[in-house]
Amino acid sequence: MTLLSVNPVSEYYSELLEKLDINLLHLQDARGMFLLDKVEERNIKHIMNNVIDMPWCNHFLFAILVQADRNLDPKTIDVQLNTLQPRMKDLFHFYSIQEMRDFIVDVHMYGYLKGECYPEHSCNMRRVFLQAFRSLAYHTKKWLTQKLNQEQQAYFEQFLFPMPSFDTRDFSFGKLAVEQAQNNRKNETDAIVPYLPEIRATARFRWSQTKRLRDAFYKAIDEAKKRPNCLPLEFHYDEPERIGERLYFRLWDKRSFVLHHEEQFHGSVVELATNRKGTYSDENNHFFVELVKAELLDNDEEADGLWFTEIIQEGVLGYWSQNASEEELERKRIVLNSWGYGEEESEKNPIPFRSQHKGVLFQSTFVTVHKGKAKGVLFDVEPFYVACTFGLLAIDVFTITGARINELLQINNTKECIQVKKVKDKLHYSFRAIPKGRDELEEFYINKQTMEYIQIVLRMLKDHYQSDTIPSVEYRHDRKHLLPEPKPYYFQYHNMALNKFGVSACIRFLLHAIRFETQEGIPVTVKSHLLRHAFATEAVQRQKMPIDIVAKILHQRDVNVTGYYSAPTPTQVAQAIGELHEVIASYVDIDEAIIRSPEELQKELEEHNSKVGVFNKVLGGTCVTDYVCPTKMACLGCKAKIPEPEQEPELHEVIELSKDMEKRFAKMGLDVEVNKAKEMRKQARIELKEIELIKQYREERKFEPNIHFYK
Repeated sequence: MTLLSVNPVSEYYSELLEKLDINLLHLQDARGMFLLDKVEERNIKHIMNNVIDMPWCNHFLFAILVQADRNLDPKTIDVQLNTLQPRMKDLFHFYSIQEMRDFIVDVHMYGYLKGECYPEHSCNMRRVFLQAFRSLAYHTKKWLTQKLNQEQQAYFEQFLFPMPSFDTRDFSFGKLAVEQAQNNRKNETDAIVPYLPEIRATARFRWSQTKRLRDAFYKAIDEAKKRPNCLPLEFHYDEPERIGERLYFRLWDKRSFVLHHEEQFHGSVVELATNRKGTYSDENNHFFVELVKAELLDNDEEADGLWFTEIIQEGVLGYWSQNASEEELERKRIVLNSWGYGEEESEKNPIPFRSQHKGVLFQSTFVTVHKGKAKGVLFDVEPFYVACTFGLLAIDVFTITGARINELLQINNTKECIQVKKVKDKLHYSFRAIPKGRDELEEFYINKQTMEYIQIVLRMLKDHYQSDTIPSVEYRHDRKHLLPEPKPYYFQYHNMALNKFGVSACIRFLLHAIRFETQEGIPVTVKSHLLRHAFATEAVQRQKMPIDIVAKILHQRDVNVTGYYSAPTPTQVAQAIGELHEVIASYVDIDEAIIRSPEELQKELEEHNSKVGVFNKVLGGTCVTDYVCPTKMACLGCKAKIPEPEQEPELHEVIELSKDMEKRFAKMGLDVEVNKAKEMRKQARIELKEIELIKQYREERKFEPNIHFYK
């Protein structure tokens, strides 16, 4: 082949040239762009740090070039490489293979998959390895035949991974791995099912705490602008009585931070800051805070402070493993594993707090590089607030609807999506999305509280875009072929829709350090699909809803899948935990109001009234199912009911009534009826407990701390 006269612009080209095939490095796409220049830095560094001296280094490079040309996500490429690399090393070591030409897939890989070596490897490790290997072999072969001419194909074919003649169905470990994964998921579900209300409450309380911090941050900026040369500006405020702490901060900008730590900066940097030039000019300047300390107001014990400070202090925010030493990597792995974030075998260096989205959970370069120079904890406020706001809405939707992440990401600010119905003089809400396995919109019922969270996200986005509207952006998750038109999605930032990685990072950040464990003491982290499993398990096992009804609520066609989702946990919790469907007292203003004629409204009302319960007032709340009543009119604790705080007196009456019923039935010797009365009282008290959390949250939402500035 003829070598090209122009080289790739990648800064790693010269280093790779010494070790890898030159024609691979010069491979181009149809437009003449070097594929090497399309590869993300993290993927190239993986080759340089882990593969460069391995017999399969050129094969991995070819695979990365192909995946980059296919626009595959860099993290997905990393996962593939991290899955294949250790198993390839194992096989070459066990069978004493020196060259790729000596590697025979149908002999060496087959032997490994049959268990001839490394018996300590789990079924899932073997299954994942085979799947990743087959996927890479298939896509690289397909790309080669479609993108390259015959001469090129003849040359680059040497860098293809050979396609195995077998798949997971040929091995017992495939079924065993699936069963093992299901058991693990059920064990994790078992750990969180009893705490669904607490998960929602924690998300709300923490969002409120972040909102107070953000408000104080911007008030401090306004105060600083009134006082020339006052930075760093020290201030503090007190948290609500439930927290009972006083938080102390310093407000900085880049220029003031350099000038107050000039002994730690190069002289040229200090000069730029002094003269307000370059990155320290007024237009390039920005504010951030330093959490100096937190103290309890009523005693001298150590205060907790902000829940996310340890993430910053441990240095595991974002893509933390980049340029880290092996000692640092090992220390941080131990920390993340202790929190439960290292459960995936393919993730040697888990990145639980990397949103892969600009402005969401990201910290500025200045703060990231220089945070170690501060005595306290240095951070940017807005990216944390944004993450908490997205996380709040996501957790609420997952736990009150059981929706999938794909359905969550479809929620958008249009009349087609957001549905508002006025039934019996009361507004009711839902959103419409295309569920998995369908191609038409279906309805997901939500409550007034969820609508408030949607409005909070909307206001945040309008503030971000400095506009009265939010832009339409392209959908970026699964099945996007069904959603080709850009829409004003609520889960977006910087003119780009979030994907599952962004939402998952926001959830993990908002719920960080809430400790859940399996029976074996293994830490469990809250994930979107795990919340869906918990929703189904709670509905079937405690509420005794028929599986076919739960399948309808979850928008699942196969009730066998619903049966797996809702199967009893190892220690199915009997304590009563119902859904915390709370309703705010204030009216929620929807930007795009639905205007319908009286005839349409009357027709809709008749349609819904013809169904068993939808939007009918029931004991302690409102029924929102449009299917056959799942609990045979036993509304206390029902998953198809939205508890209404305004109907709290009804629950108190239920408790008193149940006491009277218990006494009467006890005298009559009707033990079963006595137990029913006790259960009625138990369910009513659960809902009252949840309503108490709602009241507490509402009270903190109104709390406005007094911010004290120091001269």
